[in-house]
Parts: sequence; C-alpha cells; structure tokens
Amino acid sequence: MPEFSRVSVAGRALTDFEHVLLGLICQADSSGYDLKRAVAATPLGVYRPSSGALYPALRRLERRDLVRALRPTDVSARARRVLQATTQGRAEHASWVREPVNPETIGQDFRLHLMRFVMMESLLPPAEILAFLYSLRDALETSVSALERYRANADLPGRHPRLALDHGVDVHRASLTWVNSTIHELTGDPVPSRPSATHTATDTTNRIRFAG
Repeated sequence: MPEFSRVSVAGRALTDFEHVLLGLICQADSSGYDLKRAVAATPLGVYRPSSGALYPALRRLERRDLVRALRPTDVSARARRVLQATTQGRAEHASWVREPVNPETIGQDFRLHLMRFVMMESLLPPAEILAFLYSLRDALETSVSALERYRANADLPGRHPRLALDHGVDVHRASLTWVNSTIHELTGDPVPSRPSATHTATDTTNRIRFAG
C-alpha cells in the first residue's frame, strides 16, 4: 500500500465521509452541489451533509492534493467550482476500496461496505469483487452465530432487551441474505460457494455475469 494512502500532510487519516467524497469525485468530476445531491442518493444518505460539513471536507481533500479544481469554462460569478481527482487521489481511493473487511466491526461498518461495493464495479476486476463478497459473508456468518449464542445463553432482564437483541440478529441475517443473493447474481451459482485455492482470477472472471 503506498505510504501516502494513509498519511496526510497533517498526519491524520481520511474520515469515512472524506473517503466517500473522494470516491464520488473519482467516478466523475463534481462540484460541491453535485456531491451533496449524490451522497443523499447513496447507501450513505444518512450523512445528509450540510454545506458546513461538506465544503470543509472538500478543502481538506484539496490541501492533501487528492483533488484539484478544474479551470472554469464559465467565467460568470455563479459558475460552480468543479473538482477532479488527482493521481494520488485515485490511488488513495483504490486503496480504501481494497481495504479488508474487519469482522469485529461488521455491524457498524456495513453501510460503508455497501458504498465500497458500489464503487468497486468500475474499479476492480470481478475476481476481487467476489473475494470481497466472500469475506463479507464470512464476517456476517461469524457475527450472526455469536449473536445467536449470546441470545441463547444471556440472562436478560425483562422482555425489551431480548426484543432489541432479536432486531440485531434479524438485521445481520438480512445483510447475510443480501450477500448470498448478490454472490448468486454475479456468479450464476445455484448455491454460493467459496472458490477453492486452485481458482484463478481468470476462472472467477469467466464465471461472473455482471449486468451490462
């Protein structure tokens, strides 16, 4: 992993929000207004960034030389400032998209994993995308099993804590169902299965049927 991918000029790693903004700019040159609309329509629409949060984040990306402003073609005072990802910014984005799934934080990170999955389609080869989905499935299976064991053995006071725990288990199961159905959609396998170590990237690529 390139050193600059995790170290900023100020010594601080990018926030999740900054990573999302950088990824959107990598996909298409964008103004702040474009990005505000795009984030609201993504799996991370929960951010709903205000101008007070969005524009400082964009300035931080620009100071780190991850994005740069394009020369405006419209010289009017109302022309929007359009940002483009730099070579360093694209490398940072690719590094973030390729980050391994952390099983310990799968519940809190799942929305972010969805965003990374969205951005993978135009960036990574099919074999890498499928490997990501398998690692996501492993983490969710482990989490569901742990929650179910806890629910079976925990001495919870009253009914409400148990009902709240039921919700957590159901949410993880729903995420696991989505991952399995996505693997099935992309591979065409009747039952999603882990590729063996003998599978080459070419073999996996040939099995994946990405919709045109």
